[in-house]
Amino acid sequence: MNRRTSAGRYAASIVVIASLLAGCASFDAVKQAHGQGVKRTFKQPYSVVFTAVMQAASRKNLEIVSSAPDSGTILLSGKASLGSPGGERIAVFVIRLNDSATSVEVVARPVIPTVSFPPDWPELLFGEIEESLAEQRLPR
Repeated sequence: MNRRTSAGRYAASIVVIASLLAGCASFDAVKQAHGQGVKRTFKQPYSVVFTAVMQAASRKNLEIVSSAPDSGTILLSGKASLGSPGGERIAVFVIRLNDSATSVEVVARPVIPTVSFPPDWPELLFGEIEESLAEQRLPR
């Protein structure tokens, strides 16, 4: 193989890697996507729903990167898997609508979007949140 061919392949590899990295999801990117996620409203007070979201993340083995009860923003990280080799970045926005209603929005993006088939995090988290809220309503 001559030098020119090697240099050309190296340059092409750099371009491919740079394009993949340019499309990578960051926590800033998922936070900026607020308003573009999947939303659901729960007829429960804010503090109860916020706690249920934290429990749902824990049950789904998501890493809690940060949680800010004051702003209602929770950042989560999904682990790399066969379907999503880079893992996922997830932002959950918990919004107080009134004393007895709370909205939850989930924005999830794969770290490497071009080769990912990540889990449906909004659906998985909403299912866990509903389960957690139902458990709290059960008489003890």
